[in-house]
Amino acid sequence: MAETEPPMSLKAILFDMDGTLTVPWIDWTELRTAIGATDGLGIIEFIGTLPPDSQEKAEATVREFEMDAARQAPANPGLDAMFEQLDQLSLKRALITNNHRAAMLHVVERYGLSFDLCLSREDALLKPAPDLLLLALEHFCISPEEAVFVGDGRYDRVASAAAGVRYVHLSHDRTIPEQEETFYHLAQLLDLLDVSG
Repeated sequence: MAETEPPMSLKAILFDMDGTLTVPWIDWTELRTAIGATDGLGIIEFIGTLPPDSQEKAEATVREFEMDAARQAPANPGLDAMFEQLDQLSLKRALITNNHRAAMLHVVERYGLSFDLCLSREDALLKPAPDLLLLALEHFCISPEEAVFVGDGRYDRVASAAAGVRYVHLSHDRTIPEQEETFYHLAQLLDLLDVSG
């Protein structure tokens, strides 16, 4: 079947992974307790303050939590249908996650997902820095205005703003006031973007 050209200038959709493609799984309070993370610092930033031997142990713990999520987190409803729709479009697709690469690739393989580019924290500064998003834009040779980032958390929102990329938010709670373009089910995404085939 021939691909459909999306309207306007959209050329790529960038996806977060945990909580966006898969159901939120990691208990962040439990993880922070496991590595002794202090309040006010992101997990990776906290690990950076530790002595080398403690860093190695904490990083291993984080990877264990991430792999557990990669192996067990269910797909968010509508994942398969959304990718079937995406296959009919000419849009590029990138996966952008703060996870380590092995966990990311496990999720991609587990659910048979197809991306033109997969980026993990090994590739650039992790979100909320914009670096991973900017790397994707550079890879696709597109401007920020030609992409959209789909995420479910504050780091996704901040990274998008810093990169100048449109952000759409998958919310898991209809009681939370909407701060931006928001949807509640993956099947709604392409209609929201006005690119459904």
